[in-house]
Amino acid sequence: VCRDITDRKKAEQQIELLAFFDALTGLPNRRLLLDRLQRASASCPRIDKLGALLFIDLDNFKDLNDTLGHDMGDRLLVLVAQRLQECVRTSDTVARFGGDEFVVMLEGLDVDPAHAAQQAELVAEKLLEQLNRPFQMGAQEHYSTPSIG
Repeated sequence: VCRDITDRKKAEQQIELLAFFDALTGLPNRRLLLDRLQRASASCPRIDKLGALLFIDLDNFKDLNDTLGHDMGDRLLVLVAQRLQECVRTSDTVARFGGDEFVVMLEGLDVDPAHAAQQAELVAEKLLEQLNRPFQMGAQEHYSTPSIG
């Protein structure tokens, strides 16, 4: 007996993508972020390293959606996701938490809390610098200001 399960395997992969990744940006979603956060919390004491979470919210995002439409809002979210990923190490996690909210999870920071805080602050400053640059959206530029906490 021989049975081709290619279609079934493709469907399973698609279900996993939809369950753990944001369909618009391709970033990990809230569910996958929480899973990675639990794993990192468990491993930090073992590897003697600290981590940090940076919550990012795009200021006045609703105004962009209201004035230029949801397509432009979606385009901005994709561009923000790309810039965030470019600013962090591949070992760090950039996730879309929902709406216009993103989370950057930094791992492997210094064991000294003060030094780890400085490392996280440097990354936050880099993120702010990149997100404060204008976004090219079709024929126009859009300026978006983020808040990071």
